[in-house]
Amino acid sequence: MSTRKMFADMDAESRYFYEKIVNTALLNMYAVEHQLFDVRLCDSDDPLIMLRWQEVEPLIMDTIQNQVDTDPDADK
Repeated sequence: MSTRKMFADMDAESRYFYEKIVNTALLNMYAVEHQLFDVRLCDSDDPLIMLRWQEVEPLIMDTIQNQVDTDPDADK
């Protein structure tokens, strides 16, 4: 189910807020699974985990994009 359908009954501001949360959680799960980050946000008791995540999120996105750009099977 797309986030657009999940949040269809919400106003635009609320939809953006919740889409951001869902997208951050999904990206974090992907990053942990692929060893690009060391802990799932939902499993951490560290009050500064989001600051740490925000610092490395652009690097994680760059790494993922580079992997996609260099993957010879990406077009298949």
